[in-house]
Amino acid sequence: MEYAGERWVQRLRDGRTPGRWPFLVGLAIVTIVGAAGLVLTVVDLDDIAHSDARRPWSGPLLALFLFALGPVSAVLSWLQGRRDRRILERIRAHGTTPAFHVPVLRSGLGSVDDFPEPRPELWTVDAAGLDAWSAERDEPVFHLSWQDVETIELASQDVRGQRTDVGIWIVTRDVGRFTLRPRPTIGRPFGAGATKLHIVMRVLRSLQRESAAQRSAGRDR
Repeated sequence: MEYAGERWVQRLRDGRTPGRWPFLVGLAIVTIVGAAGLVLTVVDLDDIAHSDARRPWSGPLLALFLFALGPVSAVLSWLQGRRDRRILERIRAHGTTPAFHVPVLRSGLGSVDDFPEPRPELWTVDAAGLDAWSAERDEPVFHLSWQDVETIELASQDVRGQRTDVGIWIVTRDVGRFTLRPRPTIGRPFGAGATKLHIVMRVLRSLQRESAAQRSAGRDR
């Protein structure tokens, strides 16, 4: 499997969540910075209101954003962590041993990419293919065999006038094309950036090649 030495890739391979305390400490620091900015805004409110600057309220708005970001992110991560842990328990109870886990955002890039309810929140990958899991079901909500996968590509969209990678296209023979929007970490609700999207795509491609090699070796026996 490619990129097996990356720590975050190892966590996805093993189905592990990262430690909570470093994340919570980071959010606390962001909240404190935002609170300090709001205090300075109150102190300098009159100067800001009468400022000749082009965007005098950009600083206070940034401080408000940072102040709200910490608590909101903590709550969303707690909720997502509960759902992901429930899914992992069901995967283990099902008796499967995945080679890789791909947590995803529930929505696709468009209505055609959205699965019916319950929508997948985590995919597992093994020698047979990909299974989609939801916190609402004990069994996979969707199975895709490797033999049905034609290509795995990066999905991109125009974002502020620039072509940006925003997901992974899985092109199949029977289902058509659908999009995965990976999260880089189990237990976190945030989508992956362009670099990690590329790495997840490369990992999936390498697992697809390994599966094809195993099938070919089995036929040659």
